[in-house]
Amino acid sequence: MQAEDLYDSIRAGLITMLPRLKRFADLLAGERRVGEALLRRALRRMLAEEHHYQRGTALDRWAFAEIYQLWLEDLRDHTDLVGQAKVSDASFARLFCTGERTAFDAVTVSFLRSLPPQQRLTLLLVYGERFGHSDAGSVLDVTAETISARLVRVTADLADRLSTHMPATQDTTGGASEGMAA
Repeated sequence: MQAEDLYDSIRAGLITMLPRLKRFADLLAGERRVGEALLRRALRRMLAEEHHYQRGTALDRWAFAEIYQLWLEDLRDHTDLVGQAKVSDASFARLFCTGERTAFDAVTVSFLRSLPPQQRLTLLLVYGERFGHSDAGSVLDVTAETISARLVRVTADLADRLSTHMPATQDTTGGASEGMAA
């Protein structure tokens, strides 16, 4: 395979991944407009530096990692390192939607929005993109163990959040739960 053929296949591969890359960039940025700008800059950079791509590396892992690294560079250039865009919960929920338009309840959206960006990204890569822990770790430049720990932490936090939002339940005799008027 000639070098030109490799670079042409990189371009074609990036084009087929655009919806996935866009969702990732939008989630990193916190809103679609800023995510689109991040993605444009990352694509320009990847195409300009495609000679850095190493054969045998999964193209999607490389592309996600490149977008993530550019986002980190952007954060380092700002004074608010954990700054997240101030967008409505409805706008934020749309960042998680795929072609099927999965709807999220207000509790879930609020929970996802409250997560630190690294935990949100971990969820997206592992459950949304179906990356293994080591692949997600290579994108986010952490170990597979760190990915596992983040997922355990998110799961525990979600269980706590859901337990505080559970409706009152009925006991097995059909009466009201303890503490409620009969």
